[in-house]
Amino acid sequence: MKTVTNLTAMFSITLLATLMTGCGGGGGSESSSPAPTATQTSTQPAATANTSTAANEPQQTEPAQTPEQEPAATMEDFMPQAELKESAATDSTDLYVMPDFKFRTSDEVTMEFSGENVFGESLAGRTIKVYSFDVEVPSVEDELMGNKALVATLRFNPSGQLQHTLTLPQTAKTMLVRVDSMLETNQVLFPLDSDETIVHTFK
Repeated sequence: MKTVTNLTAMFSITLLATLMTGCGGGGGSESSSPAPTATQTSTQPAATANTSTAANEPQQTEPAQTPEQEPAATMEDFMPQAELKESAATDSTDLYVMPDFKFRTSDEVTMEFSGENVFGESLAGRTIKVYSFDVEVPSVEDELMGNKALVATLRFNPSGQLQHTLTLPQTAKTMLVRVDSMLETNQVLFPLDSDETIVHTFK
């Protein structure tokens, strides 16, 4: 009976020793686990330093490109090519235009009028009306007189003179001047060819 009791005690002691040895190994395993964490922590400042260095480096920018200025046109740029003169233009790019060409749609006509009525009285203060026609009108008796367009209404000054410059459409071919007074001829037609000065004395 003693023998059995002794064996049981020895077995218990052996089992206890085994369990204590196992716990000691586990403790060693837990104590060694923080090592990788320490390694990772020590490498983080280096990464942060690299990021700060990259942020502090100056960024290179490309220089702005200056647009090239086109050379000023010269007289030679407007001269036509000899071969183009030998044939009719097919479109606007083939047309030759002089450098001093100015496109206009109107002409200026200067009028200088004076006169007196059938009683020898001055035309001072009398009304004068100016009309234009887009066609040539041969006489005041022509049926084309019905196509007149009123351009201006003016008056003679106190001296019986009138000086005025009108701007007429370039399409105007004839101008009619009519005076509100007792005259032998109180309306006169004037052909319009170009910029000019029209001088007339009414009677």
